[in-house]
Amino acid sequence: MGTALSSSSFGLIVSPLLGGIVYAKAGYMSVFAMALALIVVDIVMRLIMIEKKTAVKYKPAEAVTPSNGFYGTFTEQQPSDHGHVHGSPPSGKPQDGSDNAPLLANGSKEPPRKKWKMPTILVLLSMPRLLAAIYGIFVNVSILAAFDGVLSLYVKKLFGWDSLNAGLIFLCLAVPALTGPLVGKLSDKVGPRWIAVAGCSLTAPPLILLRLVAYDSMEQKILLCGLLVCCGFTLILIVSPVAADLSAVVEAKEKADPDAFGPGGAYAQAFALFNCSMAAATLFGPVVAGALVERHGWGVMTAAMGVFAFSGAIPAFFYTGGWIFDKKPDS
Repeated sequence: MGTALSSSSFGLIVSPLLGGIVYAKAGYMSVFAMALALIVVDIVMRLIMIEKKTAVKYKPAEAVTPSNGFYGTFTEQQPSDHGHVHGSPPSGKPQDGSDNAPLLANGSKEPPRKKWKMPTILVLLSMPRLLAAIYGIFVNVSILAAFDGVLSLYVKKLFGWDSLNAGLIFLCLAVPALTGPLVGKLSDKVGPRWIAVAGCSLTAPPLILLRLVAYDSMEQKILLCGLLVCCGFTLILIVSPVAADLSAVVEAKEKADPDAFGPGGAYAQAFALFNCSMAAATLFGPVVAGALVERHGWGVMTAAMGVFAFSGAIPAFFYTGGWIFDKKPDS
């Protein structure tokens, strides 16, 4: 999970770098040609991907159980060793699960009444632990998107850099993002709570200190690069813990209430909310950061982003890995 989500963050960071290099060397249209080529590669990889519903046909029936790691995404009923399908009673017994169902006037049994269930999406949104994970990734992507929107323009104005140099500055954020799998491994060992809290809390100081980059000199350029590297290493601490906790919270809910989400599970909808949060962040970050820079200046924008980063530590402290006052260990 850490590898997958780190790749997403890495792509968000490295895109200005590649765009700046290609624009400086090959021109405007080449940037879009590169983007189109990446889309074609993505389509091809999706076409050759084997879906779980296809893979299950080549697995023994006993291997497809709710505990085999497929998270309830297989909805086909599998035959058991006793000749009936899993999840349904053996033949000869009533399907409503009761031998004493009430009889109607014509002697037939009354069909069981369906209980009203809250829509899965509302169940997910009512879970504070899941909301904490969604907010954590929203903070992370918003800050990265804010850099995409304002950093290139600021260094062009302050240092007079062209698109190539402005793109290369994003290496300071991109290289630390490659440590995502290591962060995921660490999160698996010590739990997601303190990794996520540390990521949000430690991102605030270098963001606020970016206000010190205010004039053109070699020392200021070195300071900018150093602070961006610090931001890169702290921001990546947020991604893996909250992404892993997103799966854990859905799994914990299904164990506590097997009927909460139905036979199809809720993993797809949970990650859909996760992706919606990321999409909203790519809009929120550049718009807010750009407005702050235009109206109040670079220093106010970096201070606001620092406070915003620290705000992510509050829900992470209380809910990531489970309620902080719960006696159970972090999952």
